[in-house]
Amino acid sequence: MSKIFLGKPLHWFLLTVIVAALWYAGTLRLHVIHFNLFILALLAISTFCVLVVLYGSKDGERLTRDEIVPDETEERLDNL
Repeated sequence: MSKIFLGKPLHWFLLTVIVAALWYAGTLRLHVIHFNLFILALLAISTFCVLVVLYGSKDGERLTRDEIVPDETEERLDNL
């Protein structure tokens, strides 16, 4: 299962919390009635989750299914 669900259990927990929060906001119709509050909450939650993933991961820890390979064209452009 660890090869299918990459990432820490905390990351999967954050995903379920986000889905639940968006479902609850949808039932309250926040995206229609209080749009500005909805957008601010969405940005705050997104920023928090990105920071948790970035700062909660060790260097060299695998977070994606595919290996991230540097693009060769960027190296050639740097040498010009």
